[in-house]
Amino acid sequence: MIARIILLLSTLIFAHFQAIASVNGSSSFQVVVYNVENLFDIDGKSLYKDYEKEMYGMEELENKLDKICDVLRRIGGKEGPDIILFQEIEVDRTPDEYLSATEHLLKEMKIRGMGPYFFSLGYNPNDAPEKWPAVHCLTLSKFPITDSQLHPLLNARPILETTISVDGCQLTLFNNHWKSGASSAKMENFRLQNAKVLRERIDFLIKQNPKTDFIVGGDLNSHYNQSTVYIEEMQRTGINHILMSSEIEPAGIDINKKLYNLWHEIPPNKRGSDVWKGKWGTLMHILLPSSLYDNNGVNYVTDSFRVEKFTDLNEIPGLKIPFEWSNDLSGFGASDHFPLSALFKISNGKTEQGLSYPKTEIQQRIVNFDHAKKNAQNWRTSFLKPKNFGKTYKIQGIIGKKNPLTLLIDQREFGLYSYEQETRDLLFSSKTGSNFSSTGYLSRYRGKWQFIIATRDWIEKI
Repeated sequence: MIARIILLLSTLIFAHFQAIASVNGSSSFQVVVYNVENLFDIDGKSLYKDYEKEMYGMEELENKLDKICDVLRRIGGKEGPDIILFQEIEVDRTPDEYLSATEHLLKEMKIRGMGPYFFSLGYNPNDAPEKWPAVHCLTLSKFPITDSQLHPLLNARPILETTISVDGCQLTLFNNHWKSGASSAKMENFRLQNAKVLRERIDFLIKQNPKTDFIVGGDLNSHYNQSTVYIEEMQRTGINHILMSSEIEPAGIDINKKLYNLWHEIPPNKRGSDVWKGKWGTLMHILLPSSLYDNNGVNYVTDSFRVEKFTDLNEIPGLKIPFEWSNDLSGFGASDHFPLSALFKISNGKTEQGLSYPKTEIQQRIVNFDHAKKNAQNWRTSFLKPKNFGKTYKIQGIIGKKNPLTLLIDQREFGLYSYEQETRDLLFSSKTGSNFSSTGYLSRYRGKWQFIIATRDWIEKI
């Protein structure tokens, strides 16, 4: 294990001058935040059953790495983004026997011509294994890393703080993956603690130097409008009340504790990095302090925030939602989160204020299924392929079993389900042997194919 790390670090150090020259040749540098939805190694020593040897091997890993690298090259070009904040990279549990998920990823990225990268791990390999999380944050940088430290959280992955040197200017990156369960008031108690740890660290840095340049990124498992969406369930939220996520773009004059949430760079009806039960979420974030708008050091490039989605790569055509990853059928899909990106530069001038939409939605936006239904094809058995996961079809068949609810099409069984309560009740009221006609999008559940009926008006006959 030590020899592998020394070899890897030696390669990175040998190449870092070339990397710096490449980065400095550009007027800006790119930061990407990317939850890859569980990149695991193949040692079979997994805390998640889906990644044990009988479910996950080299073929699945290679398919997963292909998609991650394809997405990154679409975002950052053939040499990849300059800085990447990853979430959900497996912690290495067999360091002396197998390559870790991190090593597999760095190796594949190097083969693809991306980088070279310095990196920081989001866990301490010297801690007792029982203290390790299942997955960790991973930060990659083409710029030299000058400092890295971890901030333990309650029931969540440690915050990975990494400081890099960009043309002699220091930039601190906070890579986060807070406690899951955005809609749960109980889980919000943990996120309040998660946010407090980060807030106290930020306040400490600002007290030392009010012009400290830093970026907060990652999967906060909180929506940008968490306190509004769950106003009845949560009196306080980590992201809005503790971290002080703000809808007002800084002017670059006054230093304050608020962090500008880049979700406000785009109109409300375009905000979304993930989908849960038919509703858009904004669990992924990039938040900026006012110091990135001043006339000193690192500054944000106006209106450069992007939600990185690519049809047939990490976005499902028609539905336009994330093409989530599945270990089934040798592994297919990409991730259940779209990556985010933004550009930054070294500048002696203030960042110009650009487009900003301070409006905050009062509830989660429902996925618009109109386009998917309008362009649905008639179902054919030949469409039963992983690449068609999530695509929408017109289906006809006979209701088979009731538990679980199944539809027989050409003697093949498909599950039927809906995330919409009214539609789900109607589906489960159907009689065995009755004819059924509807529109539905292809999905998987517990290793079996199913059709999701998005809304009541998709059903034509039941």
